[in-house]
Amino acid sequence: MNPIVTLTLQADLRYLRIAAITASNVAEIFADIACTEGNIAEFCHAYELSVSEAFTNSVRYAEPSQEKKQVTICFWSDNGTLVVNIIDNNPQFDPITDAPDINSYPEGGYGLFLIHRLMDKVSYSRIDDSNMLTMTKQPKTTHTAT
Repeated sequence: MNPIVTLTLQADLRYLRIAAITASNVAEIFADIACTEGNIAEFCHAYELSVSEAFTNSVRYAEPSQEKKQVTICFWSDNGTLVVNIIDNNPQFDPITDAPDINSYPEGGYGLFLIHRLMDKVSYSRIDDSNMLTMTKQPKTTHTAT
């Protein structure tokens, strides 16, 4: 499958907005074709927030000694589903997370939890010393009877 957009950014939070805007724009273009009017904003927001959280995690968990740390974001379409891969060369991590204890008001720990809640499917693989977080979401469509 050919990617719709591939973006490689320096692993620095200064580039978070570029990642988020790209995610929102790609999702909006994709959703214009596949969503009903009422679902486009929800679909785009889920994508923007999920990519933002994944990018932030990639930046925060990068080894300080790594030179030229980068995060690659690759969007592609698969049978009416928008897929995004977030790839970094950080240490391996566990993508399964329990819900944070909201009563303890933790400052972190919501990223993967939100991603799992917003996306239809989240998977993780470790390939050649790189992490690849794959997130998929299918836009909701409304069919009218004729």
